[in-house]
Amino acid sequence: MKKYDVLVVGASTTGCWFAYKMAEQGFNVLVIEKNKPDNVSREYDVFHMGEDEMIQFDLEIPDENNPIREFRFAHSTMVSPYGNHPKACAELPVIGLHKHDYIMAMADRAKKAGAEIIYGATFTDFIYDNNKKIVGAKYSTKDGEKEVYARIVADCSGIPAVARTKLPDDSVVGNFKLTNKDILYVVLYYAEYLKNDFNPRDLDGFFMQYKSWSAPSDNPNGAILGIGAFYGYDYAEEIFKEDFMKNVSFPEYKVERIEKGMTPYHTSVYSLVDDGFIALGDAACHTKPTCGEGCTSSLVAGQIAVEVISNLLKSDKYLTKERMWSINKRYMTAQGKDFDSMRPILMAVISMDYDEAEYLFANDIIFSEKILGGMDTGLNLSGKDISDIVKGVAKGIAKGKIKPSTIGKLLKGLGLGDKVGKLYDNYPEQYEDFQEWKAKADKLWAEIGPVADTCDPEILKKLGYKK
Repeated sequence: MKKYDVLVVGASTTGCWFAYKMAEQGFNVLVIEKNKPDNVSREYDVFHMGEDEMIQFDLEIPDENNPIREFRFAHSTMVSPYGNHPKACAELPVIGLHKHDYIMAMADRAKKAGAEIIYGATFTDFIYDNNKKIVGAKYSTKDGEKEVYARIVADCSGIPAVARTKLPDDSVVGNFKLTNKDILYVVLYYAEYLKNDFNPRDLDGFFMQYKSWSAPSDNPNGAILGIGAFYGYDYAEEIFKEDFMKNVSFPEYKVERIEKGMTPYHTSVYSLVDDGFIALGDAACHTKPTCGEGCTSSLVAGQIAVEVISNLLKSDKYLTKERMWSINKRYMTAQGKDFDSMRPILMAVISMDYDEAEYLFANDIIFSEKILGGMDTGLNLSGKDISDIVKGVAKGIAKGKIKPSTIGKLLKGLGLGDKVGKLYDNYPEQYEDFQEWKAKADKLWAEIGPVADTCDPEILKKLGYKK
C-alpha cells in the first residue's frame, strides 16, 4: 500500500492551496474530496479575495481576459444602520472570481505540482498505530472503503470538519461540532438595478448592525446584496426583509438569482495540531470576525504550517503535537489574538439599537475611519482612544441619544477583548503548559458567550428558535 507524506481532506480553497504548497516541495500528497469535480464549491458563484492577500499567499490572479475573473475594485466602506455617514475603511484592492472555476484551477495547479486528487472520496475515520497515534485514514468511494497511510493528515473539509470531529475526546484540537449558533447562514441576492443613471459601486458597503452588505456581482449594473445570520437562513431572510431593506434605501431592483451558503463563526480551535494531524481553514474556524470571510484568512495558519511541517517531513521523526507546537504559537501571534479579541467588542457594538449606532456614526465615536480600518487586522487602541470612546458615549447619554446601559456593554466588551488579547499573548510556548492555558480560555469564553446571543429574541421566537 502506498504511503504518502501528506493526506489532505477536502479540495476547496485551503485544501488545494496546502496540497499545492506541499507538492511543490517534492512531498507525496494525496487529496480526497467527497464531491465530484462538477460539484466542488458550488454554494456561491462569485466570491471576493483581496489582491494583496492573493499575492502574499501565492494565489494566481487571473488576468482581465480570463473568464474566471469578473472584476477588480478597491472600494471599502462601513455604513450606518440607516444608510448615512459612510466611513471609508482600508482601501484594499479586491478581485472578484467565479468560485467553482477558480477552485478547479487551483486543483489543476496542485496536480501539476505532483499532488494526486481523488474525487468522490469521503473520509470515514483515522488509522492508528499500536500507540494510538494517527498514521493515515480510511475513506469510502463507489468501489468500497479504502485505506491510505500518511505522515500527516490535514483536515481542510470546511464546516463539517469531518476529520477533526472524529478525533478522540481527549484531543488537544477539540472534536466539537458547530451548532447553528456557531455558523453564519449567508443569503446572497444577485440584484439588477432597473435604472442605469448611477454608479452601483457608489452604493457598496458593509452594514455591521445587520451583518449585511452590497458588493459587486457579475452584472455591472447590479450588486450582490448579502446578509449573514445565526440560527438559519430564515432568520437571515427575515432580518434582510424586515430590517435592512426597510431602513436602508436602495434603488429599485429585480432579483436575478439567490444563493445560500454557510461560514463558521466560532473562536479558533485552541490547538491546530495533534499527533499526525492538523486542522486548517474553516475546519479550524479561521474566519474574519467582522464578516466571516475565510478564503484568504485561513491561509495565515496554512503558510506557517507549510514551513514547519516541511522541515519536519525532511526528518524521519513522527510528527507529534510537541514537534508541531510552534504552529500554534505563531498563529496566535500572527492572527488568532487579533481575530478572537475582536469578538467581545463586536458583540457590544452590534447589540446596540440602530438609533444609537447612527448617532455614533454621525459623531465619529467607535465608528471612525481609524477603528473601522483596523477591524480585520486587529485593533491597536491607545488609552486615549478608549478614553475618547467612553467620553463620546457619555456625551451621547447626556443628550439622550444613547441608553445608559450601552456604555456598560461597551466597557465590558472592551474589557473582555483586552482579556482575550492578554491571554493569547501568553499562549504556551510548549505543549506541557497547554491544559492550564486551556482552562483559563474556557472560563473566559464561557463568560463572553457566543455572538449569536445578540440575535433579536422576538424574531427568534417568531421563527420557532430557542435562544
